[in-house]
Amino acid sequence: MKVAPPHPQEEARLAALDNLEILDTLPEVGFDDLTRLASQLCETPIALVSLVDHYRQWFKSRVGLEAPETPRELAFCAHAILGEELFMVEDSHNDERFHDNPLVTGGPHVRFYAGIPIRGAAGLNMGTLCVIDHEPRRLTPAQQYALAVLGRQVEAQLLLRLRVRELERREEELRSQRDTLAHIQNQKDELLHKVMRDFKAPLASILTNAAFTLYRPHLPEDVLRASRDIRDAADTLHRTTSNLLDASGDETTLPLNTSQFDAHVLLSEVARDFQQRLVSSPRRFTQSAKLVEPLITADRELLRRTLVNLLDNSFQYTALGSSRVTLEASNPEPGLLELRVRDEGPAIAPAARAHLFEAHLPDAHTPSSGRAEGSNRLALAFCRRAVQAHGGWLWVEDNHPKGVAFCIRLPVRPHGPLYSGS
Repeated sequence: MKVAPPHPQEEARLAALDNLEILDTLPEVGFDDLTRLASQLCETPIALVSLVDHYRQWFKSRVGLEAPETPRELAFCAHAILGEELFMVEDSHNDERFHDNPLVTGGPHVRFYAGIPIRGAAGLNMGTLCVIDHEPRRLTPAQQYALAVLGRQVEAQLLLRLRVRELERREEELRSQRDTLAHIQNQKDELLHKVMRDFKAPLASILTNAAFTLYRPHLPEDVLRASRDIRDAADTLHRTTSNLLDASGDETTLPLNTSQFDAHVLLSEVARDFQQRLVSSPRRFTQSAKLVEPLITADRELLRRTLVNLLDNSFQYTALGSSRVTLEASNPEPGLLELRVRDEGPAIAPAARAHLFEAHLPDAHTPSSGRAEGSNRLALAFCRRAVQAHGGWLWVEDNHPKGVAFCIRLPVRPHGPLYSGS
């Protein structure tokens, strides 16, 4: 018996085999189907997908043989992987390399062997697809061709397995990176929320003191002007802080503290506060409320903040001295309250409107416009969450002849009908 020498590129070959991560794995249908087909086409009782490891040949798939592996020094396949063509032993009893091989003299009594080398991704022979018989014989040309074709299919299965493993590893790496980024983002969000919560108390104090100063009599004009500026700046920062806390939270619905109130009263309060911002501004403001059902059950504070944010957005984009901001309320249908904030500022392109109420900044592929990019996205994101929490809809449309209109529809009672604007 002659033991096959190592492959000329043995170390690289073994490394490629290890990289497949296939040794000692469970049977797979893709390999078993090819092995059975090889046995049938070549008319042999035994067929194997054999992978030649350091000290053994291990069978990924086998037909007609119980043993899962044999020592490498006994393996016919160890000889077959040294070449690139079909390796065939017609009668092992007459071959000096194998006549006294224990696999010939004892079970499984290999008399005939034919093996086609199967290559891995690196082009090195990993093992063979082989057929074995207990009688001497020779494969016909058609059978030799069929075995070569099936060998290439085994190679394709190995390559597919390798690609799947690579994809799994990449997915695991991406998943790990996503988890790390999510953890970092959560830490940043927690810190940001803590900072914003810490801001709210001193901002409330500034607002209170600014309002107190404004109501003091006989103040110089410059002090009044400075106090108004402080109040407006603090009020804006307070709204931004509140919007950030609410709009950047998770996607669950905002909790509601509902009560029944008169929408006329709420609209008057919002209009009065907005008018105060216009004291030193030439912008024009009008209010119109035509309500058949003025009583609404909702979270009064969330609805107030929503209207203030929408008015603030219109104020920001309305030209000085040449534009109007309008607050309207109506009951378009029984059980529905519709609120509209109209302005005569720049239009918003229809393609950009779908992303207008998202808290995050748009990416390079998101349709946008100048006003959509510059709008206070946190404020608008909060408005959408607040409206949706009430079972309502918020959208934006053209305000003819120019400008935009932010539109809200809410059920006047909890669990009321849900309508979409157009």
